[in-house]
Amino acid sequence: MSPDRRNFMRTAGAISATAGLTSIAGCSSLTSGGNGGSGSGDGSDSGGAENPEMTVTLGHSGPEDITQHQHRAAVTFKKHIEDNTNGNFTVEISPGGALGSLREMVEQNQSGSLELVGSTAEGHIAPFYSNINVYALPYAFRNVEVANYVFDNEFGDQLWADFRDQTGLRMLTWYDNGGFRSFGVSGVEIESIDDMEGLDIRTMQIEAHQELVSQLGANPTPIDWNELYQAIDQGVVAGQENSIPTVISGDLHEVLDWIILDRHVYTMNFIHCNEEWFQGLPLHYQRLVLEAGRLASQEARMINRIQRERGVQTVEEAGVTVYDPPQEVINDFREATQEPVGELIRNEMDDPGMVDDMQEAIQQAEKDLGYQ
Repeated sequence: MSPDRRNFMRTAGAISATAGLTSIAGCSSLTSGGNGGSGSGDGSDSGGAENPEMTVTLGHSGPEDITQHQHRAAVTFKKHIEDNTNGNFTVEISPGGALGSLREMVEQNQSGSLELVGSTAEGHIAPFYSNINVYALPYAFRNVEVANYVFDNEFGDQLWADFRDQTGLRMLTWYDNGGFRSFGVSGVEIESIDDMEGLDIRTMQIEAHQELVSQLGANPTPIDWNELYQAIDQGVVAGQENSIPTVISGDLHEVLDWIILDRHVYTMNFIHCNEEWFQGLPLHYQRLVLEAGRLASQEARMINRIQRERGVQTVEEAGVTVYDPPQEVINDFREATQEPVGELIRNEMDDPGMVDDMQEAIQQAEKDLGYQ
């Protein structure tokens, strides 16, 4: 990494209000100021300050079920704010895509007509922020622990600050979206890269995912999340690529027959807010919003950890065959995808140097966590 980029990363880390869910580890400040900070002071005014009445909306696409990570994050966020303002600051949750597709909700979030959006993933962010493509690099992360460490620390600070600057949206919550994406299909079996040939596979509208599917010989087919169950059930597509917890959250295991655990891309979900709205809040409300984001991440990560551990059994009980391929099959998938997808990612990004920054951050995370 060049000295200029290293200095930029330090600066981004210093001014990022969400300060990497190093807040998850309890060691970041929720009250940083500066150009990218929360502007929330030290929070000392919150105890005796009057809590003005306001009502805001948090929209997400997940089911209204607190055993699923999207709604659990939203409910945790709501509860922390309302409990600490005697209900004067009310967060109304609109689940199940009632406010539109996730892309439509992001647009509403940018315009300020919707204050908060949850359950967005990288594919929903990519049309608005190209640098989110960075973590679509195939087979980049050893496991969820390493990935979370990367985005909770210096590299994440850089990414979220840049996201805010380019979109006008503030990232409040980030957590694994069930871990890693794998291919699930109906009516066919996938045991090797050859079995991918000619399959119509649903992807999000993120070119890196589409390129990955193409390099495996399949046909990427963008379909909105809320339409995916029906698309598989009616044979519009042969399958999709999501983590097993995400499959369960959308009841996709009811229409899938086979999942190959190739674990090609780490995936995240987010809660974000309109930055102008955030800056207009009283200082102690800003602090509560940031705290609520941190707690929502903790709860969602816990739910996903449970779902990752139990998910295979859940989908198998529904009749889905789960195939954990040998390493040589994973190597074939990696060799076919990592270089061409990596090249596309760099071409799509405003700051392709972030790919190198992330890879350095992964190496540092593995060292810090004892994998090297």
